[in-house]
Amino acid sequence: MRLRRLLVAAGMFIPSLVVAQPALDSWENLGQLRVGQEVEVVDTKMKPFEGLFLGHSAEGVRLLVGKDEVSVHRKNVVSVKNREAPRRARNAWLGLGIGAGVGAAVGWIKGKTYHEQGETGVFMLVWTPVGAGIGAGVGAMLPAGHVTIYRVRDLPPR
Repeated sequence: MRLRRLLVAAGMFIPSLVVAQPALDSWENLGQLRVGQEVEVVDTKMKPFEGLFLGHSAEGVRLLVGKDEVSVHRKNVVSVKNREAPRRARNAWLGLGIGAGVGAAVGWIKGKTYHEQGETGVFMLVWTPVGAGIGAGVGAMLPAGHVTIYRVRDLPPR
């Protein structure tokens, strides 16, 4: 019964981790980007600039588009997106490993707590792939590439 309550609580908590996103309207989020990283900056005219990130300051963001260095003033920036390659496969593999470990632990606890001696291994064999499957699914659902790093809260009037 205790295990069922734990699984129900985890089932209610895990989706909030997958869906939750940090506040995107903070200019300081641009500190997550590395120089040379592929980004897309959209200005107030909805014109996208795709290129390599060169840096940011309180005044604006700089990037290399082709061979030209482009600066977009902060008040003209609508959004900044990370254009790096998706990492779904890596996230799925990490989720699979973590889920398998959690599943094995649940099987071990359930086998030791509620059943006869010698059944622990069977419970671990059952719960390990269940946890691995759930973990891989959650890992694959995590945000992949093209993640929005910054988005202005309200568009300035034209």
